[in-house]
Amino acid sequence: MLNQTNKALSLSCIGAGRAGKTLCKLLAEQPSRIEISVQQIINRSRISAAAAVAFIGQGQPEEGFENLSPANIWLIATPDDTIPAVSKRLSASGVLRSGDIVFHCSGSLNSGVLSTVGNSPCSASVHPIHSFANPQNSLRDFSGTACGIEGDSAATEILTELFSAIGGKCFSLNANQKALYHAATVMACNNLISLLSLSQQMLEAAEVDSATAGHLLQPLIENSLDNYFRDGAIGALTGPISRGDSKTVAAHLESLKDHPQWQKIYSSLGEIAVSLSAQQGFASTEQLDAISWLLNPSAD
Repeated sequence: MLNQTNKALSLSCIGAGRAGKTLCKLLAEQPSRIEISVQQIINRSRISAAAAVAFIGQGQPEEGFENLSPANIWLIATPDDTIPAVSKRLSASGVLRSGDIVFHCSGSLNSGVLSTVGNSPCSASVHPIHSFANPQNSLRDFSGTACGIEGDSAATEILTELFSAIGGKCFSLNANQKALYHAATVMACNNLISLLSLSQQMLEAAEVDSATAGHLLQPLIENSLDNYFRDGAIGALTGPISRGDSKTVAAHLESLKDHPQWQKIYSSLGEIAVSLSAQQGFASTEQLDAISWLLNPSAD
């Protein structure tokens, strides 16, 4: 049974891959009033579970759901598409008690997918906006990570304290807007990498060698990000659309005519830039209308 005065709580994890084992180790070592002991690590194979236990420094490796023991907190860190099925198996195991916390770390799914967890009214989701590509690096770099939290108040209160203790910058999420929130983070992270890769491909198509392209882009990217975080999008936008230069935009589109996918991406992002430029006030309405027509002539 869990209550807010407890100072020693057990944590078990299902699916201790890169994110799961990193969070288990961080939570076991966090300095809050709540002492966390890692109990069971349940993976698809005992070998991977044992490797996770070795990384965490405590816990008991398990394969499957046959030998589960009760725990105050359950972390489901499996891939998103398996979380509902895993929560059902956890519920069916009979190991859950009233007041236990069950949470997952999916960015797109909310805690509602855990509603099938039978005797546990305390469900939540915590999404750290962090790349766990290298667990050892994540142990060092996690502090300062934004963590979106939603779910039952009894669960979110405990989890906010624990994730704050490992350096998380916790904020509340609207469970009904979780997918939109996650799409935004994907746009800023994964899609940004895709956009930068596209920019490099375009430079190479323009016969700029790859090494030079990288050196060329890095200071431009860093300067743009600095400007964005200091001045916001309206203050940071520069370039032909910002100044209303339709001739340059037309030349860009012409250069991309043999690459329709590149042209489509350029046009879609350009339309967003037009709306930002309109708020800057450097370009006239007539100039921006001309650019909008170039970017999307079918709009007429």
